[in-house]
Amino acid sequence: MPDTAGPVPTGPTASRGDPARPPHRHRAQHRARSALLTAPPVRGSLLALGLAVVVAGAVLVGSAAGGASAPVAGATPSDPLPGASSAPSAAAPAPVADWLAAALPVGTDVAASAAVRDELAAAGVPADRLRPAEDGVPPGALLAVVGPAPGGSRVVAGFDRSGNGSTLLVVDPAPGGPTAEEFAQRQALAAALLANPTTGADGATADVLARAEVDQRLLGLLAALAAQDGVGIGGLPRLPGEEGSGTPARRAVLTRLGDAAVPADPAATRRLVSWLEAQLPPFAPDDVTVTPGGVLVSFCYVSDPDAVVTAATR
Repeated sequence: MPDTAGPVPTGPTASRGDPARPPHRHRAQHRARSALLTAPPVRGSLLALGLAVVVAGAVLVGSAAGGASAPVAGATPSDPLPGASSAPSAAAPAPVADWLAAALPVGTDVAASAAVRDELAAAGVPADRLRPAEDGVPPGALLAVVGPAPGGSRVVAGFDRSGNGSTLLVVDPAPGGPTAEEFAQRQALAAALLANPTTGADGATADVLARAEVDQRLLGLLAALAAQDGVGIGGLPRLPGEEGSGTPARRAVLTRLGDAAVPADPAATRRLVSWLEAQLPPFAPDDVTVTPGGVLVSFCYVSDPDAVVTAATR
């Protein structure tokens, strides 16, 4: 498939200020493209395409079958696959800070008691992202606690504490959830994605999709790729600390675009990365990283991703 000019994004616009990343990591940018993209003939399930259009509307843009040749540095065999490591050990509190930087949008802070704030600061969490919880959790913030999660909250991540074997939990004190209609839509998208013969997903990945336990922002992205070109999904890895949290998967390792293996095929990798970076909210990934195992697409945690998609596609 030849490289062509990239897609012209349509729909809502937004700007994000993101810190610099290593050469093989791409923070998604919302930038206009210079020419229209001609999409190739649609392959696979028309149901998947129809559902992707219903959900994505004018927000998912273009086709990964052709895109601007954005430079993508090749990852070396020694590069780790983010999110593939085991749960953090009790002797290493640093993963709390690493998780916060990778998992939460810049504007989402963590509230905690004075003692827990001190513990988080000692673990490397920036002081400007910590808020006092003595008088209640500020709107939009998560809550860090030692011990059981408060009633009605959702556990987002958990970390062993050094010394006594207790656990520090990061919880969403007022979690949102899909409506019956939104969950049905998520189920239909996941079912169509699995039924599409151009989708490559099996084992645990297929099980998660079959249960529709996937963030609808990521699910819409995967459905569009499957409907337009075909996509291989090598895994839905969680960040260290999120194992067993029960939150919808919001990260995916993409191993194939159409018939081309990623990242073994540099041209296909460039096209895929360009397409991903051309997306607009709410389907714009927060991070796109080329790894030896595939292209890792990541979304930050939000309390109610289904509602975010609904609001953007009405």
